[in-house]
Amino acid sequence: MGLFGTKHKQSDARLHQLLEDVYADSDQCVRILLRRTDLYPVYISANFRTMLGIDPQRYVDDIYVLMRRIPAEDRLKLERTIKAWDRVGKFNQCCAYDMPGEQPIRKHFRLAVMPVTNSERYLVELVDVTEEQQAIEQARAERDRALQIVEGRSSFMSQMSHEIRTPLNGIKGIIELARDHSVDRELLLDDLQRADELSGYLLSLVNDVLDMSRLNSGHVELEALPFDMRLVARELQSMFEKQAQDAQIGYRVEMDGAADVFLVGDRMRLNQVIVNFISNALKFTDAGGSVTVTVREMYRSEQTVNYLIRVRDTGKGMDPCYISRIFLPFEQEDRTIARRYGGTGLGMAITDALVDLMGGKIVVDTEPGKGSDFAAYIPFKLADEKQIEQLEQNGETLETRSDEGGTPTEYTFAGKRFLLAEDNNLNAMIATAMLEDLGVAVDRADDGPVVVDMFERSAADAYDAILMDIQMPTLNGWEATHRIRALERPDAQTVPIIALSANNYVEDARESRKAGMNGHAGKPIEIAELKAQLAAATAESALSSRR
Repeated sequence: MGLFGTKHKQSDARLHQLLEDVYADSDQCVRILLRRTDLYPVYISANFRTMLGIDPQRYVDDIYVLMRRIPAEDRLKLERTIKAWDRVGKFNQCCAYDMPGEQPIRKHFRLAVMPVTNSERYLVELVDVTEEQQAIEQARAERDRALQIVEGRSSFMSQMSHEIRTPLNGIKGIIELARDHSVDRELLLDDLQRADELSGYLLSLVNDVLDMSRLNSGHVELEALPFDMRLVARELQSMFEKQAQDAQIGYRVEMDGAADVFLVGDRMRLNQVIVNFISNALKFTDAGGSVTVTVREMYRSEQTVNYLIRVRDTGKGMDPCYISRIFLPFEQEDRTIARRYGGTGLGMAITDALVDLMGGKIVVDTEPGKGSDFAAYIPFKLADEKQIEQLEQNGETLETRSDEGGTPTEYTFAGKRFLLAEDNNLNAMIATAMLEDLGVAVDRADDGPVVVDMFERSAADAYDAILMDIQMPTLNGWEATHRIRALERPDAQTVPIIALSANNYVEDARESRKAGMNGHAGKPIEIAELKAQLAAATAESALSSRR
């Protein structure tokens, strides 16, 4: 039953009854009949308390009790609407409403007020549109996110255009200078050196952009293989020791409180994260400063152990206000950073995405002039006894690792014979010329089936290595490697096979390893990288033959 005013006229009874009959089944709309002269409620629908959380009698005693439950901003709008209303037509307005209680619930109503024909009454309707409003707000939020993504992509592409055009314009200008300096060898070599530096930056930028794209699209899958964390620390020490020494920067890697060192995870991606931290630390630290890498076991939970990898430097530091933007693409603290220190501006964005993919988090502490502290907290699974035993058998623990069998500095090209699989004539010409300058004899195959056939028809141990392009028209490099490894001749298992690919991603390197290759080098060929890959492959082959 509705609540009727105690001082209504007998003539209102039929109107009240009509309202009760018409709206008896309506549970989403509160209806109130107000007297025009003093806005006294002469009728209140039965669902008033349920819908609004207020006793009807309280509203009868204080007709402004509902208004006070409307948030200030909506209340001001409603008051302006009522003030401008001509009292003849109908007006509608949506507003928020806070249901009373220990924890107020925000609801939304559509308020409609209209004069009742031939009666000194106003009919007020409050329709619950909370679900509709939530749907509208969700749609607006999704729209805003979509606009933000579009704006971000537009800004990213604009920045990309600038970042790519800058070195391209530089290379083009240097080529023009090189033509003018063709008779002056010293100036010509200087031009070539600058062109090489710019092309190296451009290649690094393209690789980083593609890495970011793969991470954002979810195409990067983490590996779950056992490894010894102590070897990671040792490799980080040797990797940057010479660079730090040349820059007169103190550098050390510390293993601190690590009881569980045999872990399961993606060692290559972990290296990528830490290397990025260390590279930045060395870049922004002047001579006389120091960079310290700490690898520490934090806590263990069942079969999971959490590690802290922290890189602390005494370099230039940053304004703490910049920390919220440091992991955004192309964000740098000021415009002089790229000019003074280099870099693509994508490294930290990639690092943050990788740590997030690993289920970890990054914490940054920095102060201008006092250095920076980058800490990654990353969970790993513990390796089981079988996995640890396999690591020991493979010589992949600190105790069993042997440096015998060759290092990058011990490998010599002179007198070697390579089989080069490359379908692109220009790439083949460049690779052949570079290798021949080093004293290597090169035989070329222009497709997958050809390289398999040439190796199969060659004499035993005729080739010291096979350099295998991945993308070839008839048979790709991975499948060609499968077929070579399956041949019934002793050197089919031991000949070093190095992948050459423009796609120099971690995932591609894994695929090359699965196919039976010994290494994976990027294009364009970097002789130092190829030398390191061949040295490692030679050592690997020597170890395999001894077994």
